[in-house]
Amino acid sequence: MLAFFISRFHYRLPQLLLTLLLTVGGCQTPPTRLPPPVMPAELTQVNAAVNRQGRPCLGDLCLSDWPDVADLDRLTAWDCKAYAVAKADRLIYLGYHPDRLEYVLVAGPPLRVAHAALLVDGRWVLDTGLRCQVCTLEAFIGGGTLQGRLPVADLPHVRRALRWRSAL
Repeated sequence: MLAFFISRFHYRLPQLLLTLLLTVGGCQTPPTRLPPPVMPAELTQVNAAVNRQGRPCLGDLCLSDWPDVADLDRLTAWDCKAYAVAKADRLIYLGYHPDRLEYVLVAGPPLRVAHAALLVDGRWVLDTGLRCQVCTLEAFIGGGTLQGRLPVADLPHVRRALRWRSAL
């Protein structure tokens, strides 16, 4: 009897199985582990503290390279890159995983040069106040264009590659 049932529905068996799976819950996707939601107030505190920490550049750009965290205390002035590095370091110290942090670059009017900031959880940008203080990525970009995103953990590797290339 079973052989008759299988042979009779041989061509419809995949459709039957698919229908059974869908009715039993086959379309349900398992929840992914998302990072816990970040409270903007916490980010605002870190942003304000780091913005008071360094001495800002008088011009648009005063560092030719992304600084190491160890170099921040020795710098006479900080540009947007130094502030972004310091904010990433502070958040990592507070327990944020580096995978949650990225450096972002935006360019376009009214900026004369590309501007860097720190992106948290792909949503919140911590800035020096040129574009915003703490805002969404969309607000940070404004009328400009997003030039790039770099995971914080990748910066040492990129810095090493750039220094190696310039030494050639």
